[in-house]
Amino acid sequence: MHYNRILLFCIVFLLFTSCKEKKSPVQTDYSLEFPHPSQTLTLLFCGDIIQHLPQIYSAHEPSEKDYKYQKCFKYIAPYWADADFVIANLETTLGNKDFSGYPRFCSPWQIARDLHQLGVTTFVTANNHSCDQLGKGITNTIYYLDSLGIPHTGTFTDTLNYKKRHPLYLQKDGFKIALLNYTYGTNGLPVPKGFVVQHIDTTAIKQDIQLARRDTATNIIAFMHWGYEYHNFPNKEQRALSKWLHEQGADMVIGSHPHVVQPIEYYTSNKDTLGVTVFSLGNFISNQSQQGTEGGICIRVTLTKPQNHPVRYQMEPIKFYMYRPYEEGRRRYYVVPENLADSIMKDFHLTKSKNFFKKTDTILKSTKTFSF
Repeated sequence: MHYNRILLFCIVFLLFTSCKEKKSPVQTDYSLEFPHPSQTLTLLFCGDIIQHLPQIYSAHEPSEKDYKYQKCFKYIAPYWADADFVIANLETTLGNKDFSGYPRFCSPWQIARDLHQLGVTTFVTANNHSCDQLGKGITNTIYYLDSLGIPHTGTFTDTLNYKKRHPLYLQKDGFKIALLNYTYGTNGLPVPKGFVVQHIDTTAIKQDIQLARRDTATNIIAFMHWGYEYHNFPNKEQRALSKWLHEQGADMVIGSHPHVVQPIEYYTSNKDTLGVTVFSLGNFISNQSQQGTEGGICIRVTLTKPQNHPVRYQMEPIKFYMYRPYEEGRRRYYVVPENLADSIMKDFHLTKSKNFFKKTDTILKSTKTFSF
């Protein structure tokens, strides 16, 4: 990468155990100049936010004429408290009526409200469900996110808004993070005339990365909606695109869409690390029950710029399970981190969660470093 050389200075190893246990995070140097002598920034990435109809029914509170989601995230939200930016994949459109689940999602706007109140700062919206409700769905989603004051990227109501809002920059304490978001497609639904849904197009992506560098971005993150659903390992196209993205200048590549966790990989050249890819975070919240879809990981990334030293980052995965008990006559949905599983779940729920965590450990321990 022409502007951001990254030096691998530490043995790369991760201990994927309880969140309370001490981790040995990956540390990678970024050769960047910052205006402040010493700064730290923490990013946290969450996977697919999906709303099937049973989840919408569960959140409905008729007596209050509201949809409430805060309980769903009460166990995971404390992990967001120390993050400067929490970025999640909003894999549904938003509305205030006529809700629907799979295959063409429309969810209560209150899910974005409650996630934002609990700590999610930013949404990416380019995915295969962006056009589920056609132009109205894109317009409503952007309207509600804007009304809530939530930064977002990936879909735009018109080319004027696209030019004004893209790339999305997350700025704090001398860091200027460019967040780019692309999808492989929209389930065969055409993008409505005049609207913009960012698709995976290497010519456009290359131009976006170059624009971010000209705009003095200190780091570039590509959030990619890609891959095969329910596959625990990336396909050849994902790996090739990941390699290409790092060659173009992306520091981090974060993946969504498979609905299951996929490995983390590092890319090096001549002893320089060009970047890291998290191929898939898995689901964040959904009603899916296929093996591997009942949980996922969040990734916490801490960027540190010590005085007179290059920027370093540390990565930590946070495993969680989707706990779905029956309470008060309805199914409830709770995102439960691994370290709380024993105290919250029991019986077959606990057994299933432990199996999920064990399999996730196996996947994550397959982390590799590639040279090219």
